[in-house]
Amino acid sequence: MARPQILSLPERLEAHPKYAGRGVCIGFVDSGFYPHPDLMRPRRRIRVYADAAREVPVGGEFFTPQPFGWHGTMTACCAAGNGYVSGGRYRGLASESDVVLIKASIDDGRIRGKNVANAIRFPLRYPHLEIKILNVSLGVVRNDPDFADVEDAVREVVAAGIVVVCAAGNNPGAPPLAPGSVAEAITAGGSNDKNTTGSEDDEPWPSSHGRIGDVAKPDLLAPAIWLPAPMLPGTLTAREAAPLFQLLSVLEEESVEHGFSETRQTASPEERASVQALIEAIDARINRCKYISPDYQHVDGTSFASPITASVVAQMLEANPALTPAELKRGLLSTAVPLHNVDLIRQGAGVLRPRRAVEWALEQIR
Repeated sequence: MARPQILSLPERLEAHPKYAGRGVCIGFVDSGFYPHPDLMRPRRRIRVYADAAREVPVGGEFFTPQPFGWHGTMTACCAAGNGYVSGGRYRGLASESDVVLIKASIDDGRIRGKNVANAIRFPLRYPHLEIKILNVSLGVVRNDPDFADVEDAVREVVAAGIVVVCAAGNNPGAPPLAPGSVAEAITAGGSNDKNTTGSEDDEPWPSSHGRIGDVAKPDLLAPAIWLPAPMLPGTLTAREAAPLFQLLSVLEEESVEHGFSETRQTASPEERASVQALIEAIDARINRCKYISPDYQHVDGTSFASPITASVVAQMLEANPALTPAELKRGLLSTAVPLHNVDLIRQGAGVLRPRRAVEWALEQIR
């Protein structure tokens, strides 16, 4: 089985090449983070790391890879990573933006509404950080005692001039949870672009949708599958990927060097068969684990559709810093492209179109 050649986000989304979120700071609320080189080199772009569940964050916890840190690391890099470890290939659309990382989980990775509300209000407590966009790739269950406060926090932040982008969730049988349930938020559902540059074969990815009172969500769709993101260094996943690719490279080189091909059959049939079987087994394992290089894998879920949307907002703000949250939302929705034969409740305004959104932002310059 051949491995898919995962396209980078800028090329498959046909993003505007001039804009990369310069001068824009994006805040990320997630379960945890790690200072990945894609955010730290060659320039440190992490302005602050905060822990919404503690008065003072534990530095050692941040600088040492933790099991709960992979998700936030991937979401932040999906939007703002510069692809440093990949030589710039697997970068996000806001690869020049600065970031603030806000951990909202308690030590075992659980999510509580009071911590999420605290994390969402972080830009209000520290206005000097100049966070312009807040991405929230997690949800709070409806029976959480602070569910309503999470929704209130979103409204307060948007009223203060900060765009809030949220993941719709991955449960197509239910509407989005907070904070994606709030009308003022930009809630991103998922699309499947088949890892291609064309839009003709786009289809919805199974994500949460429905009505919350008079509010219909999601607002739009963004890619939610085949998304390149860096693995968390030091984890079992990352420790497996590197030797698999190394061994595969050695076996393929050996196949040529020692004549395992059809034209140079200096090796015995048994040798050729055993090496080929091993190559196929390694290839199958790489496919199964979604590895695309020793340091990156492809991921899926609306947790990544949301930061991709946030990265487009960063491009729009670089192009036109005067845009308000309401105007930015209108620009995103008015330039999205609806999918044919798909209910509006599943797709909102349609599929995100980054270049068109940036061009719309430029047209609004007063």
